[in-house]
Amino acid sequence: MIDLSVACLQHHESAQPRMHSFCFLRHLLCLITLAFSIHAAHAWNATGHREVVAVAWAALDAPTRDRVNTLIASQALITKTQNQHGDAAWMAAALWPDELRDQAEPSRAMTTPPVTQQQWLAHASSGEATRYWHFADRNIARPFNQQPSHGLLEQALTAQLGLLSDASLPHHKRAIALAWVSHLVADAHQPLHCASRSVPGHPGELDAGGNLVTVLDAGRKPPEPISLHRWWDELPGHARPETRRFDHDLAVLLRQSLKVTDNDLAKPPRTWIEESFTIARDQVYPGLQPDPDVPGAYLIDQDYWLAGRDMTQTRLAQAGRRLAYVVTQALKDLP
Repeated sequence: MIDLSVACLQHHESAQPRMHSFCFLRHLLCLITLAFSIHAAHAWNATGHREVVAVAWAALDAPTRDRVNTLIASQALITKTQNQHGDAAWMAAALWPDELRDQAEPSRAMTTPPVTQQQWLAHASSGEATRYWHFADRNIARPFNQQPSHGLLEQALTAQLGLLSDASLPHHKRAIALAWVSHLVADAHQPLHCASRSVPGHPGELDAGGNLVTVLDAGRKPPEPISLHRWWDELPGHARPETRRFDHDLAVLLRQSLKVTDNDLAKPPRTWIEESFTIARDQVYPGLQPDPDVPGAYLIDQDYWLAGRDMTQTRLAQAGRRLAYVVTQALKDLP
C-alpha cells in the first residue's frame, strides 16, 4: 500500500515525477472525499451520543431514572429499545433521530420549523423533514447575535423540551420527545453543528459546518482525506458500552463533568449553541494548517488533535450534565 504521508508530507525542491503522481493521487482522493461528504451532516458519532447519555444517567437521581425507564418502555416506535433497560435503552433512544434522518427523503428537507405542537410531534415520530433540526450554522465572520442561523436546531430542541415536559401528553409521545432532546442536546455541543466559514473564492457560500473542508490527519497511516466536520464527529472514538475502553473514556468524562457548575446547568439551549459557535470561531478553524501539496486542504497535526480531544471531552461532559438537568426538570410531574 502506498504511504501517502511519506509521498506528500515530505516536500523536496528536487521532487521526482513519482512524487508528483503521489500528490496528484492524494489530491484526487480529497476531491472524491469532498464529493461524498457534501450531503453528510452527522453529529457526534454513536459513541459520542452514548457517552453523553452515560454521563447524564450517572447524574440522575433514582426517581428520575425510573421516569426515564417508564417513558421509554411505554413506546414501541423506537424498536432498538426493546429488551433494553436503563442507560442502554436511553442510549438506543438517543441514537434513533439519526436513524430517522438517514431514512428520510432528502428532497423533503424543511427549512422552516413546524407551527403546531401536532406538527412537531408528527415530524419527530416519522423523521420526515427533520434534517435541518440537527444544526444551527452561523458565519464565524459575523457576530453570533447579528445573524440568523442556517438550520433549526434551536427551534427543534426548544420544541421537544416543551413536549417532554407537557404533562397532558401520553407517555409514549413524551418518550419520542425524550429521544429527540437526548440527541439534540449533544448536537448543540458539537462546534461544527453551530458554525460555518466562508468558502475561499466563493463569496456568500459557507462550508456547511466544515463539510466542504478536506483535512488529512497526519497521525493516520496513510492519512485518510475526510471532511473537517466528520473529523470532529469521530473524535469520541468508536468504543462500545461494556468494553474496557468505553469505561475508561466514561471515567474521564465523569471527572470532567464535575467541573460543570450550577450556573452552567441553568444556561438555555441558545447559550449552548453560542458556546459551540465561539469554539468553532476561536479554535476549530484557526488551528488548521494548510496542506502544502493540495490547495484548499488542511493537515491535522498532533497539537490540533490534542486540543480537539480535550475540547471534545469538555463538550461531551457538559452535554451530559445539561441533559440530566433538563430531563430532571421536565419529568418532575411523573410519579
